[in-house]
Amino acid sequence: MKKLTLCFVCALALCACAGGMKTAVKDGKIAPEFNDTLVDSDYLWVRGFGAANPEHKTESQRRIMSREAAIAHAYQRAIEVLYGANLDADVEVVDAVSSGSTIRSSAEGVVNGMELVSTEYLADDGCAVIMRLPRQRLSEAGFNLKETH
Repeated sequence: MKKLTLCFVCALALCACAGGMKTAVKDGKIAPEFNDTLVDSDYLWVRGFGAANPEHKTESQRRIMSREAAIAHAYQRAIEVLYGANLDADVEVVDAVSSGSTIRSSAEGVVNGMELVSTEYLADDGCAVIMRLPRQRLSEAGFNLKETH
Protein backbone atom coordinates (compact mmCIF):
# COMPACT_ATOMS: atom_id res chain seq x y z
CA MET A 1 0.00 0.00 0.00
CA LYS A 2 2.86 2.36 0.82
CA LYS A 3 4.41 1.73 -2.60
CA LEU A 4 1.11 2.43 -4.32
CA THR A 5 0.71 5.68 -2.38
CA LEU A 6 4.27 6.70 -3.20
CA CYS A 7 3.70 5.99 -6.91
CA PHE A 8 0.50 8.04 -6.83
CA VAL A 9 2.25 10.99 -5.15
CA CYS A 10 5.11 10.85 -7.68
CA ALA A 11 2.68 10.73 -10.61
CA LEU A 12 0.76 13.66 -9.17
CA ALA A 13 3.97 15.67 -8.77
CA LEU A 14 4.96 14.94 -12.37
CA CYS A 15 1.56 16.06 -13.63
CA ALA A 16 1.81 19.26 -11.61
CA CYS A 17 5.16 20.03 -13.23
CA ALA A 18 3.90 19.22 -16.71
CA GLY A 19 2.58 22.75 -17.26
CA GLY A 20 4.79 25.65 -18.15
CA MET A 21 8.00 25.46 -20.11
CA LYS A 22 9.71 22.33 -21.35
CA THR A 23 13.43 21.70 -21.38
CA ALA A 24 15.72 23.54 -23.79
CA VAL A 25 18.53 21.02 -23.32
CA LYS A 26 18.90 18.05 -25.64
CA ASP A 27 21.85 15.66 -25.60
CA GLY A 28 23.85 18.02 -23.40
CA LYS A 29 23.44 20.98 -25.76
CA ILE A 30 20.97 23.79 -26.28
CA ALA A 31 18.02 22.36 -28.23
CA PRO A 32 17.43 23.67 -31.76
CA GLU A 33 14.00 25.03 -30.81
CA PHE A 34 12.60 26.35 -27.53
CA ASN A 35 10.66 29.30 -26.16
CA ASP A 36 12.17 31.93 -23.84
CA THR A 37 8.96 33.22 -22.30
CA LEU A 38 5.47 31.90 -21.77
CA VAL A 39 2.41 33.33 -20.07
CA ASP A 40 -0.24 30.84 -19.01
CA SER A 41 -3.23 31.14 -16.70
CA ASP A 42 -1.09 30.84 -13.56
CA TYR A 43 2.44 32.11 -14.28
CA LEU A 44 4.85 34.17 -16.32
CA TRP A 45 7.54 31.63 -17.24
CA VAL A 46 11.03 32.73 -18.31
CA ARG A 47 14.15 30.86 -19.34
CA GLY A 48 17.72 31.97 -18.80
CA PHE A 49 21.05 30.68 -20.06
CA GLY A 50 24.52 31.08 -18.64
CA ALA A 51 27.79 30.05 -20.27
CA ALA A 52 30.60 28.50 -18.29
CA ASN A 53 33.89 30.35 -18.18
CA PRO A 54 36.55 27.94 -19.49
CA GLU A 55 39.15 29.78 -17.35
CA HIS A 56 37.53 28.40 -14.18
CA LYS A 57 39.49 25.36 -13.09
CA THR A 58 36.83 23.24 -11.40
CA GLU A 59 33.51 21.90 -12.57
CA SER A 60 31.87 23.26 -9.42
CA GLN A 61 33.08 26.79 -10.11
CA ARG A 62 31.99 26.64 -13.77
CA ARG A 63 28.56 25.31 -12.82
CA ILE A 64 27.99 27.73 -9.94
CA MET A 65 28.90 30.74 -12.06
CA SER A 66 26.96 29.61 -15.14
CA ARG A 67 23.90 29.01 -12.93
CA GLU A 68 24.17 32.51 -11.46
CA ALA A 69 24.46 33.95 -14.99
CA ALA A 70 21.42 31.93 -16.10
CA ILE A 71 19.35 33.21 -13.18
CA ALA A 72 20.36 36.81 -13.95
CA HIS A 73 19.44 36.22 -17.61
CA ALA A 74 16.01 34.89 -16.59
CA TYR A 75 15.40 37.98 -14.46
CA GLN A 76 16.39 40.14 -17.44
CA ARG A 77 13.84 38.32 -19.61
CA ALA A 78 11.11 38.87 -17.01
CA ILE A 79 11.92 42.58 -16.84
CA GLU A 80 11.85 42.82 -20.65
CA VAL A 81 8.39 41.20 -20.72
CA LEU A 82 7.03 43.41 -17.94
CA TYR A 83 8.70 46.74 -18.68
CA GLY A 84 10.04 46.48 -22.23
CA ALA A 85 13.63 46.87 -23.39
CA ASN A 86 15.69 49.84 -24.50
CA LEU A 87 17.50 49.17 -27.76
CA ASP A 88 20.35 51.11 -29.28
CA ALA A 89 21.45 50.01 -32.74
CA ASP A 90 24.22 51.18 -35.05
CA VAL A 91 24.99 49.97 -38.56
CA GLU A 92 28.04 51.13 -40.48
CA VAL A 93 27.84 51.00 -44.29
CA VAL A 94 30.98 51.43 -46.40
CA ASP A 95 30.76 51.34 -50.20
CA ALA A 96 27.14 50.13 -49.98
CA VAL A 97 28.16 47.13 -47.86
CA SER A 98 27.47 46.76 -44.18
CA SER A 99 30.83 46.65 -42.44
CA GLY A 100 29.56 46.36 -38.89
CA SER A 101 26.46 46.24 -36.77
CA THR A 102 26.05 46.78 -33.05
CA ILE A 103 22.86 46.31 -31.08
CA ARG A 104 22.76 47.04 -27.36
CA SER A 105 19.81 46.10 -25.18
CA SER A 106 19.03 47.15 -21.64
CA ALA A 107 16.06 46.77 -19.35
CA GLU A 108 15.30 48.16 -15.92
CA GLY A 109 12.67 47.21 -13.40
CA VAL A 110 11.96 45.42 -10.17
CA VAL A 111 10.76 41.82 -10.01
CA ASN A 112 9.92 40.20 -6.68
CA GLY A 113 8.79 36.66 -5.99
CA MET A 114 10.34 34.75 -8.89
CA GLU A 115 10.67 31.01 -8.24
CA LEU A 116 13.46 28.85 -9.65
CA VAL A 117 11.67 25.85 -11.14
CA SER A 118 14.43 23.91 -12.86
CA THR A 119 18.17 23.93 -13.44
CA GLU A 120 19.87 21.91 -16.18
CA TYR A 121 23.54 21.75 -17.02
CA LEU A 122 24.98 21.44 -20.50
CA ALA A 123 27.87 19.15 -21.40
CA ASP A 124 30.24 22.16 -21.30
CA ASP A 125 29.01 23.16 -17.78
CA GLY A 126 26.79 25.92 -19.12
CA CYS A 127 23.38 26.19 -17.49
CA ALA A 128 19.73 26.62 -18.44
CA VAL A 129 17.15 27.62 -15.83
CA ILE A 130 13.41 28.04 -15.87
CA MET A 131 11.84 30.53 -13.47
CA ARG A 132 8.27 31.60 -12.94
CA LEU A 133 6.34 34.46 -11.41
CA PRO A 134 2.76 33.92 -10.23
CA ARG A 135 0.17 35.91 -12.18
CA GLN A 136 -1.44 36.88 -8.90
CA ARG A 137 1.71 38.85 -8.01
CA LEU A 138 1.64 40.41 -11.48
CA SER A 139 -2.00 41.44 -11.05
CA GLU A 140 -1.25 42.92 -7.62
CA ALA A 141 1.54 44.97 -9.23
CA GLY A 142 -0.79 46.23 -11.98
CA PHE A 143 0.37 44.00 -14.84
CA ASN A 144 -2.24 42.28 -17.01
CA LEU A 145 -0.41 39.99 -19.45
CA LYS A 146 -2.19 38.03 -22.14
CA GLU A 147 -1.59 34.29 -22.34
CA THR A 148 0.96 33.23 -24.96
CA HIS A 149 0.62 29.46 -25.28
